[in-house]
Amino acid sequence: MASFEPAGLLPDKLPGLDDFVVSEVLNDGKDGGVVALLGTFKGCASPAVVKLSRPPVSTAPAAVTLAQRAPYSGMEYGYYHGFDPAPSLNVDVLYPGCLAGESEEARAKLLAKHVSRNTAQTFVVYRESPAAYADAHAPYIRAIPAGAIGWVHKILQKEKEVERLLHDDPDPTHGFLLNTDPKWTTHPEPSATPAGGWTGAEPFARDAYVLGLCHRTDVKSLRDLRGEHVPMLRAMASKAREVMRERYGVGTESVRAFVHYPPQFYHFHAHFTHVAVEIGTHTERAHLLDDVIENLERDSEHYAKCGLTCRMGEKDELWKRFREHEEEK
Repeated sequence: MASFEPAGLLPDKLPGLDDFVVSEVLNDGKDGGVVALLGTFKGCASPAVVKLSRPPVSTAPAAVTLAQRAPYSGMEYGYYHGFDPAPSLNVDVLYPGCLAGESEEARAKLLAKHVSRNTAQTFVVYRESPAAYADAHAPYIRAIPAGAIGWVHKILQKEKEVERLLHDDPDPTHGFLLNTDPKWTTHPEPSATPAGGWTGAEPFARDAYVLGLCHRTDVKSLRDLRGEHVPMLRAMASKAREVMRERYGVGTESVRAFVHYPPQFYHFHAHFTHVAVEIGTHTERAHLLDDVIENLERDSEHYAKCGLTCRMGEKDELWKRFREHEEEK
């Protein structure tokens, strides 16, 4: 059993969960079907979050053995297929304690983020004005440790997850990268792709999930988009649809392209999925990419001036900051 240390191994080589001691059930899976557990691996000083999906799953995971599901990002994430004994689970391990380049305070903040995001809680919505963004949301973004998107930089620099790479345009102004998202758990092994590509009739095609990452580091979220970014957005949308059509047989009419606000991480990215995929499609969070492009073409400053609805958990730090903003008005 590989042990985690801040300067040692990262959470990508676990044979099973027999050394994981559960201290708290963050989410029992009744809503959404994902069990989230807080606990500690033997020999590790700080806690980790373990997520198990595709119910029914147990909140006592000792019997689960693991096989790597996706290439390792190089940060606090590890992705696995779980066997109990059948291969019926997806297992995600989130362990910020392994990040040697971050301070203890930063690792604690990242753990708190994962715990909050995966704890069963009531969701709330807040209509964010430009003033609320400036006074509450922007300071929240600035306070996020740099390590929170360290995995993004490793992907963009092609240090990690090159096995998932679908396209890369390295231009620093308009460039972007496309890769398969870890949420596409049924994605076939690259070596299994037939010479002529897939037809789109395969069962895994309905799970298609591609992630687009811009190379610019100054665009954190939807709020930062301006008219100058339209060429990059159009190119990303066009290439993603082309890749999904030519490589996986997923026709353009079957592709949903959208952006989250607030995003899960603050480096601009877009999601491209088969329309059968419902992950992340809540109307109060997902903005269709074609609508975003049209809004920017009408008004370059649209997302600097408009109100935006935010969906978050009641225990989220961002919700706390929004409440404080309202109290100070």
